[in-house]
Amino acid sequence: MSAVVDDRLAELVWHGTAKLRRRAHVAVGHAHCPTRGVPYAENEGRVHQLCRDDGCLGIMHDVYVRAIQRLGDRRESMSPVKDRLGYARTIVSSQVADYERDGRVRRGLPAKPTRNDGIAARINVALDAKGVDEHQRHWFRMLFRMMRGYACRDDRRSAVWPVDAWAGEKSGVDGGLRVIGATATRAELSADIGLVLATAEQVAGRRWVDDAIRHPLLTFVGPMPEDSQRELVAAEVDPLDVIAVAALRSRFWSLLRAGVSAQEALDRSADEVLGHRAECDVGDVLDDLLAPSSDQDQPIP
Repeated sequence: MSAVVDDRLAELVWHGTAKLRRRAHVAVGHAHCPTRGVPYAENEGRVHQLCRDDGCLGIMHDVYVRAIQRLGDRRESMSPVKDRLGYARTIVSSQVADYERDGRVRRGLPAKPTRNDGIAARINVALDAKGVDEHQRHWFRMLFRMMRGYACRDDRRSAVWPVDAWAGEKSGVDGGLRVIGATATRAELSADIGLVLATAEQVAGRRWVDDAIRHPLLTFVGPMPEDSQRELVAAEVDPLDVIAVAALRSRFWSLLRAGVSAQEALDRSADEVLGHRAECDVGDVLDDLLAPSSDQDQPIP
């Protein structure tokens, strides 16, 4: 960084690199940037040590220097402040894009994975021949572009194609009614993806498809932040288990109201709902059993 810092440019760079800086934190297990306030700007916030360690501040410095270099040749000829700031925003945006491209190249990925010239243009022509109408031809081109972009995304947490999201995109193209998450919808999108990959192989060969799509998809997957891990664990709960617990709790309450002791109520409800007697003492699970259920209208008599 230079001795004299342009506060306005520093603020533009700080906010313009928010996505890049968050990725740097997530890559080492931190979900958010902990620094509040813009470094080097007026009312500057204190830079958290994690931002120095994770590379967050380094990203800000790198893009700031890139922007300063680009602005140097134009600053004298752009006297109105509004014009200078508008141009600075454009420069920051372009430098962030260049930073991302440089990062992809360092990791062995295509610099511009979604460009449609060269080999990609030939594949698009072949995909056009697969479409039965204009909507389908447009969709195959769009899907091919999204597949290349998704495989090379820096913040991707999964090596699975996001078919549910893409089903919505396809409906937006052809106006079709698709149930998101339905087996038939996912099978339809999977077939489209298979067609795109097969067509790309026919035109460019398997090596190109592996380098441009399959290898990045399966290899460059980032760690999941703690919040996502908790969501994943929650999503792995079997719905049938939830139903069984609700039924067990409901039957337990009914037996208590009938005057049965708590331990006997647990044993009987477990036997009726689960098919076997409880393997624990009622005192160990009483708090869970006493949680409100759908048929708990009155307190225990």
